[in-house]
Amino acid sequence: MNTLILDCSAGMNIHLLCEEKIYSHCDYNQKKHTDELLLAVDKVLNEANISVKEIDKICVCIGPGSFTGIRVAVSIAKGLSIGTGARIYTCSNFDIYSYKNHKNIIYILEGFSTNVYVRIDDDNQKDFCVDINSFIDEIKSKYKDYKILVQSEKLQNTLKNSEILSKIAENNIILYFKDKIQTDNYTIINQISPIYLRASQAELEREEKIKKGLINDDK
Repeated sequence: MNTLILDCSAGMNIHLLCEEKIYSHCDYNQKKHTDELLLAVDKVLNEANISVKEIDKICVCIGPGSFTGIRVAVSIAKGLSIGTGARIYTCSNFDIYSYKNHKNIIYILEGFSTNVYVRIDDDNQKDFCVDINSFIDEIKSKYKDYKILVQSEKLQNTLKNSEILSKIAENNIILYFKDKIQTDNYTIINQISPIYLRASQAELEREEKIKKGLINDDK
């Protein structure tokens, strides 16, 4: 079985699972995924010495994260699925970090500007986007006893500067999708919907202009 995994929610991460071997290409430059994702897919296929028609399963992360990266990865996953007949398996970015972890954990992922994506994993799991500075105050007041896992050293240092201890979350994307494939929990192609959790930058800028009276809200 040949499984292709695409994750462009933060940079570009590609994994190709061929039998017991794993071929990977990772690049955390956010600007590269639009132009180079297909080239990177071709590269791992060549390394594994298989053709695109030999892909059996396609896995894709649908967010939250980079709007452009998510759209590109989902579009390519759909195109490859149509061309090869391979089933698509999806996950949220939070799923791969929270895989088989315990409750009462807060996951913080990179967002846009000072915004971050947060999952509070307890009896009432919730995902949202928030300004990191305001959320730091909330952690101190409401979540003192929670374990904090972050996506990057940058986030870890931001929290450390506010005297909040955290650990780097483990990226379990390969293990997560292996389990999902094992249970054949695939997604029908026309039901794949990106997870954004916030308005796009264009939408935010439009709302700001409306507030300032620079444009009319003519919806």
